[in-house]
Amino acid sequence: MKKKTAMIVSLAVGTLMFTTTAFAEVVSKSGYDQAKEAMKYSADNYTSKLSSYTVDVSFALKDNGTVISSQNSVNKYDLKKLSCENTTTTVEGKEKNEGFYYRDKAGYISYNNKDGIYHVTEQKINDDKFWINNPFKQKEAGDLEKIADAFIGNLKDSVVASDNSDGSKEFSGSLNEAQIPTLANAIVSYQLKRQFGFYSNNQNNPNNQDNKSLMPKITQDIFVKDLKGKMTVDKNGLVQNILGTGVLYGKDDAGKEHSLTFEVLAKAYDVNKTVINKPDLNGKKVEKTVIEDNTKISNPELYIGTYKNNIFIKKDGKFKKIGERVVSIDKITEKNISGSYSEEYLKGYEDYAAKAKSFKFNAVFDKNIYNANFTYTNSEGKNIKGNIGMNYGFPRLYFDFDNARSGVSADGNAIFDGEFDKVID
Repeated sequence: MKKKTAMIVSLAVGTLMFTTTAFAEVVSKSGYDQAKEAMKYSADNYTSKLSSYTVDVSFALKDNGTVISSQNSVNKYDLKKLSCENTTTTVEGKEKNEGFYYRDKAGYISYNNKDGIYHVTEQKINDDKFWINNPFKQKEAGDLEKIADAFIGNLKDSVVASDNSDGSKEFSGSLNEAQIPTLANAIVSYQLKRQFGFYSNNQNNPNNQDNKSLMPKITQDIFVKDLKGKMTVDKNGLVQNILGTGVLYGKDDAGKEHSLTFEVLAKAYDVNKTVINKPDLNGKKVEKTVIEDNTKISNPELYIGTYKNNIFIKKDGKFKKIGERVVSIDKITEKNISGSYSEEYLKGYEDYAAKAKSFKFNAVFDKNIYNANFTYTNSEGKNIKGNIGMNYGFPRLYFDFDNARSGVSADGNAIFDGEFDKVID
């Protein structure tokens, strides 16, 4: 979806949230409780209890009866296999875009008709949790519910709750412009001006030079004209569909009137019957990316070997190499990394060599496999702490001591840093 379309949808959905909150959250006291419990029960089931389901969401935005933006999205979810599939068609004016997204524990596949490429991401991470969160279990849910209750006030009476013969329930209602709170209109007007007032019709928008927006530049007399909503809960207590419509009225700079009508319909079906199959990409144009598991070490033998960096001094206005620091990695496990460290100096620098360090280490990984700490005893019998950092994916590591002073050795003359490159034949 283009950025402008996303903004349009954001505005409409934001307005619709006001509507659905009024319709589904605050009916009469008994209806209010029933609707709220149905929504909480459904959210819990759709995110953790059901085995599979499909949700079809359609959106349309019209300006004076002409469709300027629409989107349809079919979303399939399998909670047992931790997989999902999303097919989206977006139309903005005469421009039509199609997208596809697939996800399972092994990775992701995405596609859009613009580049015609299936982008495949393989992940070696243990992703064993469903990635859709229950909004009613978020930390801020309780506070938002209280704010919505206080904001809506007497609009509770605008909703009608009814029981159907098949055991389902229906909540519906409508609000006209006289019933819309002044604060709600002020918020909608502010958001409309902020998001579209300066950038609509491709004016003064440096990021939208190629695609002229169909969204009118409404800047005057903006208010919500009417809102309608309906929510159906099936006999099992699950929200089955939600329908919302609304009209925003306003004028552009030339005084032309605009009625922006938005319609949103969401339907859930094939509960516990939805089947998702991984797409066959044979013969397709594919680009692949691999995400390594950052909690495990793959191919540890790849990093076993010798690593070196230079020891140098500044002399006669030049850098002069006087030796090397050597780290040898002998073994790597998920718990520790072991090996040896030594310093080797060139002939003529025996004074430095007399102070050279040489020891074996067994470093223990702390919270991850990238950083390990060790302690060794020097020639004076003191315990010195050190650190080794692995740069997996590259023949490089970091190795140094806690008492190192900005890469300067103990005598304050020889210079080195903590980065070591692997010796590659």
